[in-house]
Amino acid sequence: MNEQDKRAVESMCRIGMELETIIASFPKFSKEELAMIYENIKKEDNSTGSENSGISINCS
Repeated sequence: MNEQDKRAVESMCRIGMELETIIASFPKFSKEELAMIYENIKKEDNSTGSENSGISINCS
């Protein structure tokens, strides 16, 4: 997996895609490598608190 592929996977993880969806989207890459990237991003997001920040939209 080259650096550009890795960044694409990281982006998909950050927008909230599930690991199974990411694996299905990149069938040529090893599941282990994709899972490692996924877990690293989730740990990073949890340590920065970004998962709890959320987005609030007022539609009124």
